[in-house]
Amino acid sequence: MHSDEWEVVVVGGGAAGIAAALAAGRTGARTLLIERAGFVGGVSATLPWLGFHDQSYRRVVRGLAGEFVETLARSGHASPITLDPKCGSLAAVHSHYWKILALRLLREAGVAVLMHAVFVDTVRSGDRITGVVIESKSGRETITGHMVIDCSGDGDVAARGGVAWEKGRTSDGLVQSPTLVFRLGGIDDDAFRKACQDPAFNYREWLAPYPHLFAQMAEKLETVDTYVLGGFAGVVEQARRAGDLNVPQTRIVGVKLHTRETPHELSVVMTRVLGLDPTDVDSLSEAYARVYEQVPELIRFFRTYVPGCERAHLVEIAPMLGIRESRRIMGDYLLTADDLVTGARHDDDVAMGGYHIDIHRPSGSWVSSTNVRAYGIPLRSLIARDVDGLLMAGKCISATHEAIASTRVIPICIAEGQAAGTAAALAALSRRDVRSVPVPELQTALVAAGAELGLDELERHPDADSWPQLPFEETQVAPDPVIADSGWLT
Repeated sequence: MHSDEWEVVVVGGGAAGIAAALAAGRTGARTLLIERAGFVGGVSATLPWLGFHDQSYRRVVRGLAGEFVETLARSGHASPITLDPKCGSLAAVHSHYWKILALRLLREAGVAVLMHAVFVDTVRSGDRITGVVIESKSGRETITGHMVIDCSGDGDVAARGGVAWEKGRTSDGLVQSPTLVFRLGGIDDDAFRKACQDPAFNYREWLAPYPHLFAQMAEKLETVDTYVLGGFAGVVEQARRAGDLNVPQTRIVGVKLHTRETPHELSVVMTRVLGLDPTDVDSLSEAYARVYEQVPELIRFFRTYVPGCERAHLVEIAPMLGIRESRRIMGDYLLTADDLVTGARHDDDVAMGGYHIDIHRPSGSWVSSTNVRAYGIPLRSLIARDVDGLLMAGKCISATHEAIASTRVIPICIAEGQAAGTAAALAALSRRDVRSVPVPELQTALVAAGAELGLDELERHPDADSWPQLPFEETQVAPDPVIADSGWLT
C-alpha cells in the first residue's frame, strides 16, 4: 500500500483533507490521505455546515461541498441547504452517513487512506518539503511525496518543517474559545419553535434591533426544520442567578436539527473553555476535562429552563473538541479582515467565502461579529511561504486571526481543500512546483469540477427575497463584559 513516493500526500482527514485528497485523486494523482482517528470527517462529522451563501443569499461555495450535501440529502441524510440571515445558509448533515460517504468517495477516486496514523515530523530537504514521518501500529515510517498538503488543523506539518506561523490575536496570542459539541434528542419541535417565535425569548439576537425582520424570520420557522440559535440570554441569565448554570457562555448557541434519522434534535454549541493553547497537550487535556463536566450541567439547564426541552436526552457527544483556531501558517499572501469586509477579489482566487467574521471571544462569552462581502481566497494563501512542496487548507491557511474566523467554517474549508488538492495534483503530474502551475489552468480545472470562483455573477438563491436580510452596517448588540474568572481559564 505504501508507495516509495506519492504524488500528493495529505495530512489530516477532516473536511479540508477529504476535499484535498479527493480532488487530487480525481485529477489523476497518486494520493495518500493520513488520518490519526479511525474515521474521516473530523469536526465536519460533529455539527451542521454553515456558509454556502453570503448574507445577500448569493452562492459562494459549490463544488465538492455541494456534491457532498446534495448526495446525502438524496438519501435523507442531510437537510436541504437552508438560508439564514446571519450565516448565509446551513445544512444539517448526519454525522455517520457523512463519514461513510466520504470514505466511499475517496476509495472510488483511488485515494489510499491510512487510519490511526499519527503525523510525527516533516521531512525537509533545503527549501523543499519532501514528505512526512508517521507513527502507527505498523511502526514508524517516512512517507515521501512530490506535494504535501497540511490539513492538520494545527499547521503541524508546516510548523515541524520550519515554516513561519502565528497563533491567536495580536494583543495576547489567545485563540478563539473551543467547544465540545453535543446533541440532544427528544425535543418537542412545536413547543421549541413557538418559544423561538416569541420575541420575549430573543432566540436570534442579531434580529432583535429589527422587529420587522424578526417577524419575517418567525414566519419562516413555520416552513423550515433546520435553523440557527443564538440568543435566549434572559433564560441563561435566569439559570445563572439561580445557581443552575456556571459555564462561560451567556447565550444558547446551536442549531435545531432535522434529517430523516435525526428528527427532534438540537446541536448544542455551548460548552466553552477560555485560555486554551491548542498546541499544548497539557492545556488540551485540561480543556477536555472541563468541557465534559459542562455537558450534564447544560442538559439539566435545557430540561429545566428551555420550552420544548423538558424531555431532552443526550444523543451523542462529539469525539473531538471543536477547535476554532490554532496555528495559522504564513503563506505567499496573508488574507485579512479588510479583504473580507471589502469583498476583495484576486487574480489567483481559487475559492470563495461569504460567512461573517465570527469570533468566539478568547477571553469572554458569546461572539464578536463583523459582516463581510463575498470575497475571494487566493492560491497564494494556500502556499506556504519560503518553501516549495507544501500547501495548506482548512483553518491553518495564511490568514489573520480575524479572517480565519470566517474562512474556518466547513463549506469554505472544503472549497480550500478542493483548490489545494487540484493545484497539488496539477503540479505533481507535470513535475512542477505549484507556483509554476498557470493560475488560469488551475481555475479552469476547478470550474470544470463545479467550484465557485466568482468569475461570473454570483447566483442569488431563488427564495432570497422572501427571507429577512440584515443590513450590512447592522446595529451592534450590547457587548458582554469580558470574563476574567480564573476558574474558567485553563
